[in-house]
Amino acid sequence: MTNPFKIFKIKKEERLFAIIALLLFIFLNALTICSHWNIYTMGAHGGFWTIFTKHFLMSGYDCWTWIMVSGMRIHFTTIRHPLYLSFLYPLYLLNHWLIGVTGVNFAVFMVAVVLVFSAFYAAIFTYRILRELLSLSRNDSMLLVALLFSFANVMLPVMVPDHFIISMMLLTMTIYIAGKKMMKRCSLDNWQSLLLIFFTSGIAASNGVKIMLADWFVNGKKVFRPKFILVGIVFPLIALLAIQQYQYRAFEVPQQAVIAKIEKKNAAKMSVKDKQELGNHHKWVLAHRMKSPGNGFLTLLDFNTPRIPVLVEDYLGESFLFHKDYALDDVNVNRPLAVAYHAWWCYGIELCIVFLFIAGVWLGRKNKLMQMLLCWFSFDVFLNFILGFAVNEIYIMTSGWAFIIPVAIAFILKSLPEKYHFPMESLLFFLTLFLWCYNTGIIIHHLY
Repeated sequence: MTNPFKIFKIKKEERLFAIIALLLFIFLNALTICSHWNIYTMGAHGGFWTIFTKHFLMSGYDCWTWIMVSGMRIHFTTIRHPLYLSFLYPLYLLNHWLIGVTGVNFAVFMVAVVLVFSAFYAAIFTYRILRELLSLSRNDSMLLVALLFSFANVMLPVMVPDHFIISMMLLTMTIYIAGKKMMKRCSLDNWQSLLLIFFTSGIAASNGVKIMLADWFVNGKKVFRPKFILVGIVFPLIALLAIQQYQYRAFEVPQQAVIAKIEKKNAAKMSVKDKQELGNHHKWVLAHRMKSPGNGFLTLLDFNTPRIPVLVEDYLGESFLFHKDYALDDVNVNRPLAVAYHAWWCYGIELCIVFLFIAGVWLGRKNKLMQMLLCWFSFDVFLNFILGFAVNEIYIMTSGWAFIIPVAIAFILKSLPEKYHFPMESLLFFLTLFLWCYNTGIIIHHLY
């Protein structure tokens, strides 16, 4: 059996790039932690909800991971992230012991290590996809990875305590593994599919569809063999469901009862002013939340929110370039559904990225890896844009699909005559440098 950990070994050619990426990702996490250093590291006995939710506001991303590692309070939906609690629980146990010994909450540092690790390998795997699978030059590969992480809502998941960058690492790793298999005309083994589905779906359930699509593109008709279906697909999904159900009964149900008592007790103590503020906030949420067509599963969907402003300002706007108005504010707190840019050049940059994406997709349309990524992207469009899952903050999903853009641009670079390479590289360098400066500037202004 091939050593599955060999993929994490940094190659000699990657070392300089790896050091630069590591330092950048550490810097971004330091920005988040240092913004409220004394508050975030308070070793409070309970009260972590107030500490973090009062001071953390980053564009719709949640601080539930910090709260979980700090005080074993579960606020994320485990059915959509069935393995996430199991992953965080050992961190909680270690942190709980450290708080007792030192009085300091180390949750922000522990989570930062996970974020830096995930972002680092997401960058490494993207570099390998461009360099090894598409045969780009070393400099062009580094430039396109830098462009990817300059996008507003790819940069932000690197530094916020949420699952998105972990998911991105696992998806880029899957693309690299699948691409290698395609190059060698090999099949994905049962155990490889099992591990990929177990871990990627464990972090975000919808990732399972992408892994199954990867299985199909790599293995072809072999994917329909009973043994592959049972071992590579059904078994990991059943295991994840079993883990989630155990966690739900062992941790979530007892916690819900405790929280209900606390909320009832707090409501009795609430002043008239506090009740009025809570009522006003509730009205805001009702006015700006998703317009669900029904109950049950339908509560996750939205067919009524206008799609054109969402497409222009959020899906193809905020994904790449932060808006200065309501910068990094939350749609569930005070941000309107769609915010317009004040300057025409913002739409110019958005249009430039979209044009490069479409041109690259067209040039790479016959490539099997590009076809797989287009299927992934189509699934994201169908789920988030058409069905409306999380359509009110669709930009926070960017890190789950934006890696297709550098792959598409790679086909432009591969197709251009030599004399046009420097102008294209200059355009990409300008876009990358501008987006890094602009988006980082807005983040720093928001935090400090």
